[in-house]
Amino acid sequence: MQQFLLFFYVLFFATGFMGGAALLLLELRVRTSLLKPLLLFQLLFLLGMGLIVVYYYGESVPGGLEPVVAITILIILSAINVAVYGIVIVLVRRIVPAAGLKRGLPQLAQLLAALVIAKGVANMVVMVGAQSGSAGIGFLAGLSAWHISGHLLSALSMFSFGLVARQFYSSKEPPALRPLIRTYGLCAMVFAPIGLIEFGVEVAGLPWLTSISLDNFFYFSWNLVSMSAAIRLFRPTEDGSPLLETVPEERVKALGLSAREAEMAVMIGRGLANKEIAAELNISPATVRTHIYNLYQKASARSRVELLNKLRS
Repeated sequence: MQQFLLFFYVLFFATGFMGGAALLLLELRVRTSLLKPLLLFQLLFLLGMGLIVVYYYGESVPGGLEPVVAITILIILSAINVAVYGIVIVLVRRIVPAAGLKRGLPQLAQLLAALVIAKGVANMVVMVGAQSGSAGIGFLAGLSAWHISGHLLSALSMFSFGLVARQFYSSKEPPALRPLIRTYGLCAMVFAPIGLIEFGVEVAGLPWLTSISLDNFFYFSWNLVSMSAAIRLFRPTEDGSPLLETVPEERVKALGLSAREAEMAVMIGRGLANKEIAAELNISPATVRTHIYNLYQKASARSRVELLNKLRS
């Protein structure tokens, strides 16, 4: 069992840091309002898991953790959970077009996330009260209804966020990011009920891994989706067609592109490297670099992916 747990935690942190690195790379290369909250989401998962490991292994040693240390860790974990659902609200408002925010599902997703935040703040008050010996708050902390309401709210909030991510996408965001957001949404929907399932297992007294939570598998799957971020942006479209078949005439005029620059943009869309473009056009690599530099300047782009996104729209 200990070897399994060690393997899981090593795998989790490895994928977590790689997923964070992938999102950071994209944040440096693509202008979008989505990557900063996603990166913060990723970092909060890593911090939360680190504290969980400290808590469970600290409790397993003789004497366990000092009460004040244990309650502090639990309060910080609740604060992280509150921050995560705050990011959910931010993501909903950035994924959904402005006109769509008035529709029922996005409003419901934001309301449910706000209720989870309120419940998380109340949990922190409950934990502080229970630690200080407040009888009323201690009684509340022991109620099953109090715990199950939190699991239910979290499940509904995460499922509604998943639906929003699957159904909406703002035209202001890069089209290449849409498959990534949809995959995050699918991940949220699939793992939405795991908190309720785990609570049911505990109430039923069924044997379970005491040092690992089902929530951890959600975090792990999120890591894997984050790792795929860079791959999704740089791979060809699913049907094998070029990422940019032609530059729309209105974009050529709006950006003031020359015929050679528009031609080169299409070659970039085919995934050709500078040397391959030079060979195909029978020009020097230095000339290719000059044309690409001019393209970047005219489109105000910092990378090939961002350039293609701007030339399409």
